[in-house]
Amino acid sequence: MWIGLSGCAPAEPEGVDARDLDPYADGALCEWHLGNPEVGQELFERPVLGSAAGCVTCHSLEPEVTLVGPSLYGAATTAANRVEGVRADNYLYLSITLPNFHVVEGYQPDIMPHSYATELTQLEITDLVSFLMTLTVSESP
Repeated sequence: MWIGLSGCAPAEPEGVDARDLDPYADGALCEWHLGNPEVGQELFERPVLGSAAGCVTCHSLEPEVTLVGPSLYGAATTAANRVEGVRADNYLYLSITLPNFHVVEGYQPDIMPHSYATELTQLEITDLVSFLMTLTVSESP
């Protein structure tokens, strides 16, 4: 007997082209809430992802510590305000799969690898977004 588990996989099929997605969509571009943030953190901390440098190689999780790219301290909070009308989770998803979607002021385009969209599985990307969505900061002490 076959029992299907709906909702246990990312919303998008393997091989999705992020350029075809609407960044201003009301819904999530990936089902990050179904991702595993612990696995996402492990992926984030790898020095190499696919054939490119891993996230931790270029992004700090400490406030105001800049490596090659911007600090990802409070990434979910920051992402919610980066591009008006774009949800935080969608911004983070597109930052991984389509790095030039929005280049943070003070940084150059094409520095972040474009290979993550094709070399990572959708589940790995979902796990990364799930981890990044746990990185919030509060305005109050």
